[in-house]
Amino acid sequence: MTRSIFSDYKIGNLALDNRIVMAPMTRGFADNETGEVNQLIADYYGRRARYGAGLIITEGIAINKLAKGTYGIPGIFTHRQTLSWEKVTREVHQYKTKIFAQLWHVGRVSHQEILKGHAPVAPSAIVASGHVHRLRKPFQVPKPLSLAEIYQIIDDYRQAARNAIEAGFDGIEIHAAHGYLIDQFISEKSNLRQDEFGGSLQNRLRLLDLIIKEVKKVVPNNRISIRVSEKKDDDKNYVWEQPEEMVRAITEILSKHRVKIVHPSVENYGDALKNDQRSLHELFRKYWKETLIAVGNIDPNKGSAIVDENQGDLVAFGQLFISNPDLVIRLKANQEILPYHKKEQLKCLN
Repeated sequence: MTRSIFSDYKIGNLALDNRIVMAPMTRGFADNETGEVNQLIADYYGRRARYGAGLIITEGIAINKLAKGTYGIPGIFTHRQTLSWEKVTREVHQYKTKIFAQLWHVGRVSHQEILKGHAPVAPSAIVASGHVHRLRKPFQVPKPLSLAEIYQIIDDYRQAARNAIEAGFDGIEIHAAHGYLIDQFISEKSNLRQDEFGGSLQNRLRLLDLIIKEVKKVVPNNRISIRVSEKKDDDKNYVWEQPEEMVRAITEILSKHRVKIVHPSVENYGDALKNDQRSLHELFRKYWKETLIAVGNIDPNKGSAIVDENQGDLVAFGQLFISNPDLVIRLKANQEILPYHKKEQLKCLN
């Protein structure tokens, strides 16, 4: 049977009108002091819903006051922040689109000027490579987290997830990719701990394991997505030495918790990994039979083929949703897809 990206899709009792996902993209338009979102952000997501996106995954949302990595990042750890998100979910739900909150902690990829004088935190005191986004200063040596602080962060994820559901979100995505805090624990280069959160791969995955364990207490497991990646924003040259071992270990944790959605992030969908002839999505498809989101500069004309050939169940587009709020309509009508222009479109919400 031929399945189209325009066909409906169910994940348990979560029903999507189609298989087209708006991928999470940092925009930085929240109030920098309070972390609250405004009507402009509600209109931005609402417009993509009005034109037919099946699922929207928000920009990364800070789970506590040390989680943000640049200016204008929204939060979901205070009552006022949580209330501010209600206007967004209400706007999106007018059009029967589903929306997930992406829960985010950047760890060492921040700076004390962003964090009101507080040092960034990480598994170990190892500085990230590069410069802080928008601040354009080198990353600082982070403060290693104590065990008590790690368990507090785990609690913060659970509370952020509870707040997301209270704000009307249909589910959440745990951002465990791109070299942010959870990923910093997973990486053997940024995690040199010698306690239960460091050393073996199983120990390095423990933070993700315990966060999922707590989050699923407040969010149904069919409404939890996990974003993972090999690529790291804090270490551009990083690669997995044994990609298949890593994918197998991650999927074992997700299966244990009966999570239903995985969202592997890559620069270009289909590219082979450096230490494997297969792509990241091919490896996940080998070990993951639940919902798999395909993403990574996907040619809009190839989305249905990905679904039809069972390479992915949902297909996510990022920048094309910025330049084409009506992307779903354009795809259905086989109309021109407008290119993304960073200089103009990154600076505004339309």
